[in-house]
Amino acid sequence: MKISDNKLVSMTYSIYEGEDLLENVDTPVSFIYGKETNLLPIVEKALHGKEKNSEVSIEVSSELGFGEIDEGLIFQDSLENVPKEYRKIGMQIDFANDKGLKRKFRVTKMDDRNITFDGNHLFAGKELLYKIKIIDVADTELIQN
Repeated sequence: MKISDNKLVSMTYSIYEGEDLLENVDTPVSFIYGKETNLLPIVEKALHGKEKNSEVSIEVSSELGFGEIDEGLIFQDSLENVPKEYRKIGMQIDFANDKGLKRKFRVTKMDDRNITFDGNHLFAGKELLYKIKIIDVADTELIQN
């Protein structure tokens, strides 16, 4: 059975930047193809027509992936303005703007006086390689009965 609209797809994947492994998901994730997913459009398109046990490699530029780094989403604050529980490299914090829109920021740098936050996606500005293994493809009608 081939991947097409309304098929239930289960897959595992790894994401690389060059030789560096950035993310590895070896527990299958499932989604209904053609419905709202968190897949990048280029990745979803590359999966169309593939079958169970297919392996797919997809090169994803920053433009088609998570965008370029937006320097406007990086800011520094005085360490004394930040509660101690948030003073850890890698810590994620939700900030809201004056309109109530929220965005996650990561603590990326810290010294004895300042702390730096970055609201860019972790993969922003990166050229990525997705390696995907299709574990299963099924009709969604079978699930509903």
